Amino acid sequence: MKLKFITLIPLFVALFISLSGCYLDPRKVYPGPELPKKKLALITQTDYLEYRPIYILTGNKGEREEIRVDDLGITVLPGTYIFKAKLYHPRLRESIRLATMPVIPGESYFPMQQPVLKWVRAAKPYKETDDMELTVMAEFKYGLWCADDKQIKIKVLGPYK
Repeated sequence: MKLKFITLIPLFVALFISLSGCYLDPRKVYPGPELPKKKLALITQTDYLEYRPIYILTGNKGEREEIRVDDLGITVLPGTYIFKAKLYHPRLRESIRLATMPVIPGESYFPMQQPVLKWVRAAKPYKETDDMELTVMAEFKYGLWCADDKQIKIKVLGPYK
């Protein structure tokens, strides 16, 4: 019975990945239908994803929406876009995990709670960078990150094919 179950696991994983394939695609940030890659630009965040997330600002000045740029990226039409980063402090938080403790070594064990320190992001950002404009061209991939000097940096990663 166990052997049959173990052989079915790769089948379920393959089925799940094939059905949720669009989950791994970059987000579309432009209005209208899907366009071919030769008419779009891909923007991704390459470093410091957890503590220095970068957002693209869309919409009018009064009603701007912040859309997170992640490592999967976003697809945009060629043009000029505004970005900003939010900076968070890392902090240690204690959490509990279950560990097994031997009662008689090699014979019996019982579960026991064990405190563990884990780095997490603070709840609120301590600083936001100034708005930064970036003009992108079609058929290119761009990488963004917020450097130690609290400025958003840009690098062309290559063609978007």
